[in-house]
Amino acid sequence: MQVRLGLPIPGGALATAASRLSAPVLLSANAFSRSWPVARRHEMRWPGFRRPGPALAGLDVALDSAGFVAMARYRGFPWTVADYLDLAASFPWAWWAQMDCCCEPEIAGDRDTVLLRIAETARLLGECRRAAREAGIAPPMPVLQGWRPEDYLLSAELAPIAQWPELVGIGSICRRAVLGPAGLLEIVDRLDRALPRHVRFHLFGVKGPGIAALRGHDRIASVDSQAWDMAVRRAVPVGRTMVRRIAAMETWYRTQTAVAAQPHRPVARSLGLDEAQIPDELDREWIDLIAAGEIDFASASPRAVFEARYASD
Repeated sequence: MQVRLGLPIPGGALATAASRLSAPVLLSANAFSRSWPVARRHEMRWPGFRRPGPALAGLDVALDSAGFVAMARYRGFPWTVADYLDLAASFPWAWWAQMDCCCEPEIAGDRDTVLLRIAETARLLGECRRAAREAGIAPPMPVLQGWRPEDYLLSAELAPIAQWPELVGIGSICRRAVLGPAGLLEIVDRLDRALPRHVRFHLFGVKGPGIAALRGHDRIASVDSQAWDMAVRRAVPVGRTMVRRIAAMETWYRTQTAVAAQPHRPVARSLGLDEAQIPDELDREWIDLIAAGEIDFASASPRAVFEARYASD
């Protein structure tokens, strides 16, 4: 299991320290956004991406589309697929993830919203793949989304892929428990049984307990986390110096890579799960239409779905 350091910025002392560690890193697309005006940013025109600089030269760097940050800060992606493709084409990334729609409860608080965001993730994969083909660059890493384990199976079913690549991302797991009916281990187990054997997973934002529980698992290719920086922020809200941040990053990385290198040991757990719940036909009709690009995701709000479903009642 490879452990990628999540870096908040694409340069400076943190990138230099990551290079000294020979650590692979993950950067969010938002880290390359040019500076926004301070006031009313959600109402202002997005200022564009900066190009990756020389500080990243020689590093093993992967690119994430920043789906959670886009929703939490900007109420949606401020950049288009074309903008993101320009960034994807500007550097020799180890891999770049498709634009996707996260499903954490903070963002998707009801079942309709989760299902709509799964469908939009499938549509965005198709758009990113077409744009990559036209640009002559490697296709994006697909990302499976959802909240319940069966959601991820639906996300895989909807993905417009004829042949699965060797690496697939698993999203919306950063704040997730390791155990339980919708826990990290159950999601990995369900996808392990469903996807072809050659497919391995990148897990976004997995914390130390998740790394320990999944260490040596033959399906897990890599994980990433920026937990080291958040821990410094909580522990030292004032005086979070670069020296402290680098020390925390180095300690966290060495600790987690040592854990990840240990042999796999299955975690005993009792789940008591029911069989996967399949969305009813009316839900599924909307999901399929969004995934195919025949309905605009922005107009397919949960209220619109509800009104369309019960208009004749």
